Amino acid sequence: MPALKKPTFRFGLLAVISAVALAGCAKQQSPGYYETGPESTLSDAQSQAQGRNGQRAPSQLQLGFGDTAEKPTAQPTESAPRAAAVSIRPLLEPKTFLGTTPCLPEGQDCPATRITLTMAPDGEWRARTVQLGTTNPVTTFEQGCWVVVGTAPWRVLLETDTKATKARLTFQTDNILRIDAINDHRPTLDYHLTRQAEVDGITEMNARPKLNCRP
Repeated sequence: MPALKKPTFRFGLLAVISAVALAGCAKQQSPGYYETGPESTLSDAQSQAQGRNGQRAPSQLQLGFGDTAEKPTAQPTESAPRAAAVSIRPLLEPKTFLGTTPCLPEGQDCPATRITLTMAPDGEWRARTVQLGTTNPVTTFEQGCWVVVGTAPWRVLLETDTKATKARLTFQTDNILRIDAINDHRPTLDYHLTRQAEVDGITEMNARPKLNCRP
């Protein structure tokens, strides 16, 4: 008969151990352990910028020319083949490049020039060319459409609004253009146009009509 009391003692001991273990687990959890923390500052800012519907407003840069607003990626259809949707990586946003070139063709008696070139994603470009080293420097303005003529590396052709070839350029990087030719004259040395921090809309040409470079 005394042997029957052992299970009761064991059950009591197990109950005490279980209670101690549960108390220890409760102490390990810090206050607010199961509470959901607030969203990060970045998430809050993004939510406020997107609005309740979750849509982000298109980013725009007022150049005075060119289509500079972000557009949703269109799915290719029979009327818009996939090849037509391909864009050029270095010009997914408007950029301004600046550089100096010698007299071209070389050997002629003409001043060097400083070129400011702004290119828009929709295919339009504007340029301001200023003569250097002269008492009364002449400034000229031109505009036209740029056309992709190579992809490895990216190469573009600048056409004027009269379809004449103005320049041939190669993207050595997304921010550096090498001048391959200007007015069909090729320099013997390498000359470059470098991207500028600020985009120059070359507003002196705002009175001219906008070109339709991507019909």
